[in-house]
Amino acid sequence: MNAIRALFLRLRSLFRKDKLDRDLNDELASHLEMHIADNLRAGMTPAEARRNALLKLGGLEQTKESVRDQRGIPFLETLLQDLHFGLRMLRKSPGFTVVAVLTLALGIGANTTIFSVARRPMRYPDSDRLLMVWETSPDGSRSTVSAPAYLRWRDQNTCFKQLSAVRRNTVALSGNPPILVSAASITPDFFATFGLRPEQGRFFLAPEFRPQGERVVVLGHEFWQNHLGGEAAVVGKTIRLNGETFSVVGVAPAEFEFWERMDVWMPLALSAGELNWQTRDLLVVGRMKPGVTSAQVRGEMRALAARVAQESPETNKRWSALAQTFYEALAGPGVLLQMVLLFAMVSFVLLMACANVANLLLARASTRRKEIAVRITLGASRWRVMCQLLMETFFLALMGGALGLLLAVGAVRYLATLPVLQAPGLAPIEINRVVLEFAAGLCLAATVLSGLVPAWQTTATKLLDHVKAASSTVHGDRRQGRLREGLVIADLALSLVLMVAAGLSVRSFIRLEQVNLGFPSNGLLTAQLSLPAPRYSDAGQVRAFYSQLLDKVRAIPGVENAAISTVPPMSSALDQPFLVEGRDPASPAASGIANYQVISADYFRTLGSSIQKGRSFTEDDRAGSTPVVIINRRLEEKYFPARDPLGKRLLISELVPGGNGPSEPVALEIVGVVNDVKNSRTTEPSIPEIYVSYLQAPWTSEYLLIRSANRMEPLVSALQDALRALDPDLPLTSVSTMNDRLSSSLAGRRVVVALMVIFAFVSLLMGSVGLYGVISYSVTQRLPEFALSLALGAPQHAIFRLVAGGALRLLLIGGALGMVLAFGLARLLESVIFGVSPYDLLTFATVQTVLLAVVLTASYLPARRATKVDPMTALYYE
Repeated sequence: MNAIRALFLRLRSLFRKDKLDRDLNDELASHLEMHIADNLRAGMTPAEARRNALLKLGGLEQTKESVRDQRGIPFLETLLQDLHFGLRMLRKSPGFTVVAVLTLALGIGANTTIFSVARRPMRYPDSDRLLMVWETSPDGSRSTVSAPAYLRWRDQNTCFKQLSAVRRNTVALSGNPPILVSAASITPDFFATFGLRPEQGRFFLAPEFRPQGERVVVLGHEFWQNHLGGEAAVVGKTIRLNGETFSVVGVAPAEFEFWERMDVWMPLALSAGELNWQTRDLLVVGRMKPGVTSAQVRGEMRALAARVAQESPETNKRWSALAQTFYEALAGPGVLLQMVLLFAMVSFVLLMACANVANLLLARASTRRKEIAVRITLGASRWRVMCQLLMETFFLALMGGALGLLLAVGAVRYLATLPVLQAPGLAPIEINRVVLEFAAGLCLAATVLSGLVPAWQTTATKLLDHVKAASSTVHGDRRQGRLREGLVIADLALSLVLMVAAGLSVRSFIRLEQVNLGFPSNGLLTAQLSLPAPRYSDAGQVRAFYSQLLDKVRAIPGVENAAISTVPPMSSALDQPFLVEGRDPASPAASGIANYQVISADYFRTLGSSIQKGRSFTEDDRAGSTPVVIINRRLEEKYFPARDPLGKRLLISELVPGGNGPSEPVALEIVGVVNDVKNSRTTEPSIPEIYVSYLQAPWTSEYLLIRSANRMEPLVSALQDALRALDPDLPLTSVSTMNDRLSSSLAGRRVVVALMVIFAFVSLLMGSVGLYGVISYSVTQRLPEFALSLALGAPQHAIFRLVAGGALRLLLIGGALGMVLAFGLARLLESVIFGVSPYDLLTFATVQTVLLAVVLTASYLPARRATKVDPMTALYYE
């Protein structure tokens, strides 16, 4: 208690001493101005007048020095004085303080929000050592990996400590009602790759990875909590998946997610029958050895892929390998570039905020010339005065940072609820220690960017100029005026750049929503079905089930048509290699890869796509008849550019991809050509597709497509009843309309575009406020000039034109600089915008028009005030 009391008394004495110093400064200022003015009137030179005045004030100055000598001012006391004085000065100017704090809060809050989204750490230990490894097709796109390729990589690489593989699937969990759950089959070292320990029980043992090993599963944590109630004694219990019984041996840790949320984990036994080069369905992830770099891994994997291509040219020619960091693989290049653009935009917003605050500080400095003159005249060093001014700016940045952090907390809480920003393996979006440190760094950066130039300019004038400024009515000098105008020009240039980026993004998003998908999306419902292998192991059973289901669905009132397909539109299907019969295998036009779709006869009619050549499937295209295939226009243009494809045949090594073991090539006759349908992303052109009939190639996992003009809710209920009548244990999942699927596919871009528009609006607001401040301040300085002009007969519109012309001059300079920067940014945007030229004339013209309107609006009130000044004011000033 004594120590606290002593500290309190010490702080109080410092504040009292600060008050004594202020009183002494005020008295010195008054006497100094009076003596200098008298000496100048007596005919002394300015230097003599100042020297004589200081000699006359020697006694008072000695008094002040004696006070300082008695008390002493160590560094801590000086700092506390600066803190107290800075707070007092800001408290005396509440309007200035509020505007400056809000301006910095917007800049700091925007940067903190984007940083918290982008700088999410991975949940895994030493995640920077984790790499995803892909095969790359001849066209350069990445692909999942075939089992033989994975085994070669695992056995022959020297860079990975562990290299594991995952095969994703869906299985039916028996219950009332049954549900479809996500499953992953993994190789023995998968959990070790991520350095995981089970939350309950254990992971898999080596004997369980044998082809005929025990049926065991490890449960995902969320599945354990939601479907088994988090039962503590879950280990040893059994669950039924696809009609078979599995024993639970463990539970994965809560924070673990891989690629997507997995409900159950199973051992993956790569038997000889599965070693098919053309079935690429494995996700491969590895942990690098200590001391190995990702560049070394990329080089070694390309070399291994080249060796495989030489050994098996018929299936791996022109295929290579690609290694990516886990974060890069999850996000993809488009998302990474969008985050870079968002970071650039919020950085520009912060720069504009700092420029506006610097402008405010420069304007405010003109009202403090008397104070600065006294401080420097009495011997304060330039560095000492700059430190005091920077301390005031630091308080502004600190308060702006605190308010910006509150804004960021609210924004982060909202963004954390958006499904599109959730990614497996990444920590949740939150304000953590790293984000707080980043915000603190922004406060320091804002202090320097906002306060250094005004502090330097304010203390740059010679002592006599300070004294003259303090004893005159001049409110600023030409140099500070040019600096303020330069800051406004920078504001306008950056604002134009951000508005162009936002405008191009908005135009691109509108084009994405209007893109031709190849089919009408309204009134289309999709749902997923997966037939468990034990009950539907026979191809005849699969055909009979889907035939009966389609008949029942078409009988539902309001259903116009129904069909099945392996995947719905806007989804990636299975890549299927093929050969064009009769062509030289060495020719590039002899082989390729296409999306493989297993469909029913009414698929194209249900989808709303049209057959361009030939025919669609019929009920006669069944097992035992001639195998047939329908191709899309893209495949026809690429492989049959100058001939009719009808009647030609494609050779496919296995009719049902994913089956056990490669089959002899099957020749499928082309009987139709259909319009292109967007395969996966609206931003990408359609790729080759081949369609086969489910009657000839039955597939256990299919999507049901239903075309109906009725409301979807009653339709879903009727659909479930129809399915329950056929198989009460079969779950119906992923039920959604096609419009919802399209909306989900654009959700990420929608969020990015919305953020860009918000930042562009904030930048426009800052630019207009900064311009208004400079024009208003300039008008205040020139009021005597305007009043005198009006008194001498100048028309009001001439004064108005003079003020508005100054604003337009700043716009022309800032707009020219902004256009140069915007053209450079447009080059970067070219890879992330769709359907719009990066130099889109409409966007640039609209931005210039909006900026012109804002500038005219910002200059209107100051210009109008200049025309309304009382001409008698001229006589008063003169």
